[in-house]
Amino acid sequence: MVRAGEDCTEVACSLKQVAETTVTKVAPPPGKEATDGDYGGGAPMPPQDGGNFGGQGDCVCVPYYQCKEGMVSEDGSGLLDARKKPPPKEEIPLDGLNDQKCPGVDQICCAEPSAVTEQPYVASCGIRNDNGINSRILTKDGKGEAEFGEWPWQAAVLKYESEILKFECGGTLIGSRYILTVAHCVARFVGYDRVPLKVRLGEWDTQSMKEFYPHEDYDVGNIFIHPHFKNSSLWNDVAVLELTRHVHYAPHVSPICLPKPEDVYEGSHCVVTGWGKDAYRTGKFANIMKEVTVPVIDNPTCQNLLRQTRLGRYFRLHEGFICAGTEDGKDSCKGDGGGPLSCYTPDGRYHLAGLVAWGIDCGTPEVPGVYVRVAKYIDWIAEVTRQPLSEFYPKP
Repeated sequence: MVRAGEDCTEVACSLKQVAETTVTKVAPPPGKEATDGDYGGGAPMPPQDGGNFGGQGDCVCVPYYQCKEGMVSEDGSGLLDARKKPPPKEEIPLDGLNDQKCPGVDQICCAEPSAVTEQPYVASCGIRNDNGINSRILTKDGKGEAEFGEWPWQAAVLKYESEILKFECGGTLIGSRYILTVAHCVARFVGYDRVPLKVRLGEWDTQSMKEFYPHEDYDVGNIFIHPHFKNSSLWNDVAVLELTRHVHYAPHVSPICLPKPEDVYEGSHCVVTGWGKDAYRTGKFANIMKEVTVPVIDNPTCQNLLRQTRLGRYFRLHEGFICAGTEDGKDSCKGDGGGPLSCYTPDGRYHLAGLVAWGIDCGTPEVPGVYVRVAKYIDWIAEVTRQPLSEFYPKP
């Protein structure tokens, strides 16, 4: 992910080596061995087990502000924003805030209220958590970092590599068992006796196990590549990953809405997310998920701009693409592939306008990034998922 004015320091290009003792042991899958590609980065990810996020013995780990007089608050005391002049800011005592029993730096082990009935989480597509979830400490500092849980449909596609999982590319959660990504990332894994891929949902900081909610990994059971995918030109560069089990929806994991075939987004400002590089050749991958807002431009304008590059004056932009981003230093980049181009719509939800596909370098002025135009492939997506289109749209 490239952002204007950002220092290109090492944030997590190779997603930093994780010590062998902390990595989940993953048996190599049966079947032929995959060959490493040059897309994504091939770096280890932390193991799935995020530690005990429920509690310690007779207490439960919660943010300090949810613990009142040693008991978890059930009525919102002290957490409600009354519409009046605020009182003087209360000093928060730091003693005992984290006695190493809880994973989060702002958490405390607090007595659990009695007779708590856990309600199942009901997800609705396209709902962004604008300021993240479960934290009053925001990380937005001009460097383009997303908040924890802000983009709950962002997925990471991982590959079995010996005893660890390595990052391949991004993906987008569109339903309880389906991930949309780009074909050029996963086509080489078709035909295996067992697909050597996992999808990680709920990830945010790839080098930390202390997020408030843990991520979860899912095995990929089937890969569907668009029948007219052309690897050389990346035409019809779209794939569906079918998971072996249903996704456990949570506040930080929920799907994005799909567009309707007739939907257009030219003129909109949309958001790209991912852990991709911050520069084309020498850039580093991000530890923490990044976001950047880019303008969507029409295809004739995009084609003319791309003809000014090494593609030349005869280049023809395929109708299955959509373009976004012409500002210096604001673009998707290597490793973001398959991730979402999320557009806010009048219905108050985000729709999946595009998937990060390709570009000429990264973040060059007047050179747009190119994305898969998801609206063009809605019928094919419904066909391979065996789902009615209504499953991918907001419920009335």
